[in-house]
Amino acid sequence: MIEGKRRVFKPKLETKVRREEFQRVSALAALEGKTKSEVVRDAVLFYLAAKEDEAYQARESALAQEIEAMANRVCAMLARQGRQIGAVFELTYSNMSGTKEGKAAFEAAVTTANQKMARSVQKDERDLVEAMKKAAKP
Repeated sequence: MIEGKRRVFKPKLETKVRREEFQRVSALAALEGKTKSEVVRDAVLFYLAAKEDEAYQARESALAQEIEAMANRVCAMLARQGRQIGAVFELTYSNMSGTKEGKAAFEAAVTTANQKMARSVQKDERDLVEAMKKAAKP
């Protein structure tokens, strides 16, 4: 051992392969100028990385599906509410637009409702962002 440096213990991993596979590893090692151990180590690390990536992709896919389902539910809900609000809007306008004062009151109510809705939507957006952050955590 060199003074001042510690040896790092590396556990040994052994396996048996068929003669043809051993020859393939030997040929690849010779071709790449590596030892058979280096070739096998690289193969194991490549395999492990591929499996980890596969698991990550599956988790990402499941998360994407959950987000899409949430978005579809929100869109369907908004479409239903939009139709209902449109009906109320038309009914109210048709009843109030007959006079100048009624029309002005209706327009003022629409402006106030729009302002209130904008504040409410901002809060809902913040809440949705927080919920999605929680869902995205591993």
